[in-house]
Amino acid sequence: MKQQSVESQKGEIKFRKKLVQQQVEGRCIFNDEFETKGIEKILSDRMKKTFEQMSLLKESGIPLSPYIEIGAERCQRSLVLENEIGGTGAAVDISYDMLKSGDYYKGVFNKSKLPIRICCDANSLPFMTDSIPFVFCYETLHHFLSPIPIVKEIHRVLSPGGHFFFEEEPFRKILHFNLYKGKKIYLKESLGSSKIRKIFDYFLSRTSCNEVEHGIIENDEIPIGVWKQALSFFEKKNVKLQSMRCIESELFNPKHYIKFILAYLFGGVISGTCCKSGVSIKEEISVYDLLICPSCIENGRESRLAQKNLSFFCNECGNKFPIIDGVVFLFSDKKFKELYPDIFEEVTKRLK
Repeated sequence: MKQQSVESQKGEIKFRKKLVQQQVEGRCIFNDEFETKGIEKILSDRMKKTFEQMSLLKESGIPLSPYIEIGAERCQRSLVLENEIGGTGAAVDISYDMLKSGDYYKGVFNKSKLPIRICCDANSLPFMTDSIPFVFCYETLHHFLSPIPIVKEIHRVLSPGGHFFFEEEPFRKILHFNLYKGKKIYLKESLGSSKIRKIFDYFLSRTSCNEVEHGIIENDEIPIGVWKQALSFFEKKNVKLQSMRCIESELFNPKHYIKFILAYLFGGVISGTCCKSGVSIKEEISVYDLLICPSCIENGRESRLAQKNLSFFCNECGNKFPIIDGVVFLFSDKKFKELYPDIFEEVTKRLK
């Protein structure tokens, strides 16, 4: 299945860097994105929701450590696991600037611990097969052409009996007509729209946002059938569809078919918890001990990495991977050079 293009990945990196410049450094780049105080309020709300959801998962007996968060952005949700839930793990994202900003938000929210931060490609996660008990993501899977390859990769790294939790992913609206271009969602005019206008826009407008203009995939047209296929890797699935904020239905074996049909027609968001087959074995282990060489992955091998000073290295192929501002770069040389040419050149000179 076709993967996210390099150009789309570059768009992610460029756009997220601009967001950090605006929201952390105070530069005025976008008039339709949140500034410092606005994004901090949003992040605070997201962290509260994450705490509530992760607490419920923990109470249900699901092991939350070590964990991986895919598409971790500013590390706000991983900060919750590290500081309030008692977990340890890795915040993973393709944006170095977003991950680096975790230091800033650690101070903003008065947290003492940071997750391990890893800049890598979600299409090829640099973790051992069957090694991670818990993987989670929020609003991430729709940034790919299809969720299937990413969920398959998540399933690979999950340990037997491990759990995958995901939230706030879109599924296709059947009753939708692209009659006009909608206003960007974070414009004051859009945020202050009436409920009636928001309903009209929901069913009749084309997506308009800065992500799309930067070449980022915003795939809010993922069919329910594709979600079923993506999640079919898992033995146990508890997956909910929510539409129009008031219609809820199960994705698998729905009890109320009218609600399911309405959700199918109106579209909405999908979330759930899925369990990989097998029996989980509880053991305390650091994510650092589960890292594998991204260059060897391309050749079909899983070679463990070892840490030395400000880099990781692979004894099998000899490649080195830098740690910059607390962020570990785990790309193959080709991908690293494509996505971060300036950093790659600087690091190559330093590590020689």
